[in-house]
Amino acid sequence: MEMQIVNELVKSRESFMYVNVDNHLFKRVRNSEYVDKSELIALTNKVIDTEDQYICVIRPRRFGKSVTVKMLNAYYSKGCDSKALFSDLKIASSPDFESHLNQHDVIYLDMTEFADNEENGNKYLENLNTDVVSELKETYKDNFDKDNRYSLPEAIRCLKRRFIFIIDEWDFVFREYPNNLQLHKKFIDLLRALFKGAGERFVELVYMTGILPIARYNTQSALNNFSEYTILNPGKFAKYYGFTEDEVKTLCERYKLDFETTKFWYDGYKVGEYELYNPNSIIELINHGTYKSYWSATAAYDIVKEAINLNFEGLKDDIIKLCSGTSIRIYDIESFNTAEKNFPNKDSIYVYLVHLGYLGYNDEDSTIYVPNEETRRELLHSVRDNHWPQYESALKLSEQVVVATENKDTETVANLLAKVHEDKVPVLEYNSESALRYVVLMSYLAAEKDYLAPLNEFPTGKGFADIVYLPKKVSKKGKPALIIELKKDASAKVALEQIKERDYVSRVKEYTDNILLIGINYDSKSKQHSCIIEKYQKQ
Repeated sequence: MEMQIVNELVKSRESFMYVNVDNHLFKRVRNSEYVDKSELIALTNKVIDTEDQYICVIRPRRFGKSVTVKMLNAYYSKGCDSKALFSDLKIASSPDFESHLNQHDVIYLDMTEFADNEENGNKYLENLNTDVVSELKETYKDNFDKDNRYSLPEAIRCLKRRFIFIIDEWDFVFREYPNNLQLHKKFIDLLRALFKGAGERFVELVYMTGILPIARYNTQSALNNFSEYTILNPGKFAKYYGFTEDEVKTLCERYKLDFETTKFWYDGYKVGEYELYNPNSIIELINHGTYKSYWSATAAYDIVKEAINLNFEGLKDDIIKLCSGTSIRIYDIESFNTAEKNFPNKDSIYVYLVHLGYLGYNDEDSTIYVPNEETRRELLHSVRDNHWPQYESALKLSEQVVVATENKDTETVANLLAKVHEDKVPVLEYNSESALRYVVLMSYLAAEKDYLAPLNEFPTGKGFADIVYLPKKVSKKGKPALIIELKKDASAKVALEQIKERDYVSRVKEYTDNILLIGINYDSKSKQHSCIIEKYQKQ
């Protein structure tokens, strides 16, 4: 009889969208290809009803945020029985697994569901309040005067109950309605009323996710009681969003996918101590079996594109540099503010692109870079679609370099490298070792048509090849792989001999045995470039 009552109660909750929701969304996740990230729950269990109970995790889109909130709702919500869903997951071995399993009142909000059909979103907050409060009234009928209108914070206080709040896409209004600054402020005020001051008495845990960091007003976070974990400062949540390399290796083995090719296409996000892959891209690869871009532009990127097209502080040249494989140092990772409509400086745009997932960030040297072939293609598409003169001229010269390389026309390659060096490298950096690498990467920009993204410091043989270009397997042009060794104030011959002596072809020939060995030297006194090119001879 008791089980029948429980089943009827659970069934009655199936139509509910916000309050003590059932677990059907996580069931769908478990019925699909699922990588177990359930140990994250142990972290949230630890902070329930503590000073650390306010959590905001910021990651690029399609990085597993929605999967995580579905998991958390299924675990905590009183509206379902989820023991069977979690019994084979890692969290099931945690000592406090059952003490929190389906034991909490939960309000689960996907902020995209309250979107306003009007362009400015002025009905957004009204939709949110009306829809959620209506469910609260239906769930806890005895606590409300049915004739009264309540805001969401008022409704929570009437209940005198404590909730776990799980919020997905917290920053939706900032991305969807970027020009409605009044809406932004009202939305933040709503969150503050829920989670600060008197609202704190009714909170057991808040877990928010989004793409953009919490907005700041007057240099202070409007929700400064939250611990924020971003891709720049991931903290203890680093490995729970995105697939780790070991997880991707396991999936590649299971579905007979080439790991190295998968790595070229989708690897490259350095998050804390982990190198992570975009999970959506890996799952799409598994479903379709084709190496291509599964990325799609967002409304948020359109804002950045406008700034790039205005060539704010030389952004166009920098984007081309990044697409060529060059890293760029940034100095201010704190300047970006979700609450501001305009970008105060170039670094803030770069930080925005890191949050969106178009760029990676290396905290060891404070540099940004294009993380993988997928995002590089998307950025290049943006460049081509807008017909930038900087790109057109660089591409034209680069096409000549690629043709000359394939023809082993070393004199032409050397002369064109010198032209790029003169045109693109600032005087103060002209003779630096990094300048030569940049010159070569820019000179081979046109290789993106037939080659994967350039591999810098590629581990092979008895060391690391400076730059390697691997031809796309889909290319029918029979392009050779390019192994490039760079020297400064030595000779091109010395560079070429190093390729041979250290057996840099060892890993490359696993991919193709059609290989060109390229030694390049730059003489800082004469400002001359020299080049030697040989075709790899199979033994």
